[in-house]
Amino acid sequence: MMINFENNRLLLDFPNELGQLEILDLTAFVADKSKATFYFKGPNLVSQKAQADRVLVFSLPLDIEPVYFKKYLTAQKLPKHQTNIVKTYLEQLLPYLDKLGYQFKMSQETLTTSPTKNAAKAQHRFSKEIADIPFYIDYNGAKAEVYWLKRSDFLIKKGAVLKQDMPLNQDGSIGFSQKFALSLRQEHAEVIGPDGVTTSDIHLKSVNEVGHLLYFAGTNSWLILKDKTGKSLSSHTIIS
Repeated sequence: MMINFENNRLLLDFPNELGQLEILDLTAFVADKSKATFYFKGPNLVSQKAQADRVLVFSLPLDIEPVYFKKYLTAQKLPKHQTNIVKTYLEQLLPYLDKLGYQFKMSQETLTTSPTKNAAKAQHRFSKEIADIPFYIDYNGAKAEVYWLKRSDFLIKKGAVLKQDMPLNQDGSIGFSQKFALSLRQEHAEVIGPDGVTTSDIHLKSVNEVGHLLYFAGTNSWLILKDKTGKSLSSHTIIS
């Protein structure tokens, strides 16, 4: 890990393309939405700039969304597939963060005085009727017939075709989203043929896992799964 300290600004360049961390005074801070920003007073995380005496700024790999990274580190809820991606990333990063001594959990006092904002997020509801409807995927080289059997049980029928060409980051490296997809494929390797066609049914826990396994995600899979009339799974199940 490369470390540079200049003009009261500490820059840590993490190895293995894990990104960078800047620790600097508020007077030197310039907001950048492409990075994940955390305000601290001493070693403690605070919610507002006015409470802080320093700022930690993370420059993340291309496939780690700053908003989800920040939510995960501050114990907020995020989509399960994003949880897996961020968790995989942090498993490599935490040994470095641990040595810095900063606490990424707000105190009860901070939580009770901090305003909260709930971002609108589409929600989908499972029903017994939906379990009988076959949904089809024909996207980006992947083809499959899928059933939503239970709240946390998606069935991909035998004969599904998996996308073979894995998208890479601009620098040619494998992204964390792709790593999660590869872990799913490894988990079910015994029923995935060398031609990328499944030889048995596969059960997964979410629509996001379905998208990762079949075509390395990269899009809203609720809109990709469609019934025989072309109506999406989202249209069938979204809560208005």
